[in-house]
Amino acid sequence: MVANNASDPKNSYIPRRYGQPIPAELFESLPERFEFTGEDLFWSDEQVQNAILMLVGSLGLQRFVQMLPPHSREELMCILEEGQLKC
Repeated sequence: MVANNASDPKNSYIPRRYGQPIPAELFESLPERFEFTGEDLFWSDEQVQNAILMLVGSLGLQRFVQMLPPHSREELMCILEEGQLKC
């Protein structure tokens, strides 16, 4: 999430290498219930983004990447290196 207003936790919570506490205010942006159709969540893009940032932020980027299956890590590296190396 890009910081628009550093005083607003919703706009300044950025996942880092190591896990960090999730500001309580971020929970307000999520729906009370998870609704799943088998293909998609009935959430807005902003709600999905906030949920993902909260989960990855609480784990930390390093632990999140370690939890990925090897093939997913390889694909992530290709995405990050895109433009520099071709996969």
